[in-house]
Amino acid sequence: MRALKAWSGLTYREIADRAHRNGDTLPPSTLATVLGRATLPREDVVRAFVRVCGGKDETDAWLRARSGIARAAWAPAGPGGAPGPDLTDRTAAEGRHQMADAAVAALFAAGCLTSWWCGKRLGSRATGRRHGQGRR
Repeated sequence: MRALKAWSGLTYREIADRAHRNGDTLPPSTLATVLGRATLPREDVVRAFVRVCGGKDETDAWLRARSGIARAAWAPAGPGGAPGPDLTDRTAAEGRHQMADAAVAALFAAGCLTSWWCGKRLGSRATGRRHGQGRR
């Protein structure tokens, strides 16, 4: 998501204003928190953010990636669907935190790839927009 924000060239306030025009609530403080931490953001935040920064066509792909990461982070640990570790076990909690960190890294990588793909697809239109040219 950080890469997508950077690619868009929008400030937190601009993202918040555009989200508001789309009927979403996405305050700058929420954006700063979401982009500054290493946890999986809520689905509604991802949806609003990608609609503003990446376009409506990419929203479904981002939401599928987020859901896949969330499912993988909490899947049963054992083979054949055996139950996962005891939720009160300290070692298990550390393992879940490591899985959550890996999930965030995977989401970030997906965002980087999406940003790269959007940049390739949009080509000079995106560059022109960032430099004050093009449509508004």
